Amino acid sequence: MTNTTIQLSAELQAAIAEAAERAGITEQDFILTAINDKLMYDDPDSYPEADRRWEEFLQHGEGIPHEEIVEYFERRAAGEVVEAPRPRKIRN
Repeated sequence: MTNTTIQLSAELQAAIAEAAERAGITEQDFILTAINDKLMYDDPDSYPEADRRWEEFLQHGEGIPHEEIVEYFERRAAGEVVEAPRPRKIRN
């Protein structure tokens, strides 16, 4: 493995440290994940995670209707403590 040194502003370093702590990972792992995500999704025609999830949905037919997801996030944004909607069979 090789090393690369980058210079970060104090604000960016603090934001990375806070986000890594929230995620329960090291700052290095947070940065590596961010770089990997950028590389993976840089091609606007390639969304491997979305493709994987779509295939899973087609196999099992389980999901959460869009309206329920929107309502869930709107209620959370309003400060309510709500249980996350659960996937269920919505397609044969």
